[in-house]
Amino acid sequence: MSQDAAETTVPRGLGVLVDRRPVDPSPQAPSFTASLDQRRGVVRARGHLDALAADLLRGSIVALQRQGHRQVTVRLEPQATADDAARELLARLADTLAAEGVRLVVE
Repeated sequence: MSQDAAETTVPRGLGVLVDRRPVDPSPQAPSFTASLDQRRGVVRARGHLDALAADLLRGSIVALQRQGHRQVTVRLEPQATADDAARELLARLADTLAAEGVRLVVE
């Protein structure tokens, strides 16, 4: 590779790419977090619950079911929000779990 080519492909400065805006290297707060209480079968959720977050939440719920919980509770913290796609995903999951004898409660 020639020196000229190397100079045009190497980033210049922290988080700066040639012909692009600087990238903010500081950590960003997650838009959604969940904590599990495996003993009680409770998931506490904070932030914005979208389809992607709901799919991740589904994994936690199914894991609690596999541990033998017959009821799994999802507690949306006071500042939590959920979009329509997330609510639909949880509703379908509740139906699936109900067919297997497990109750999904969303508070």
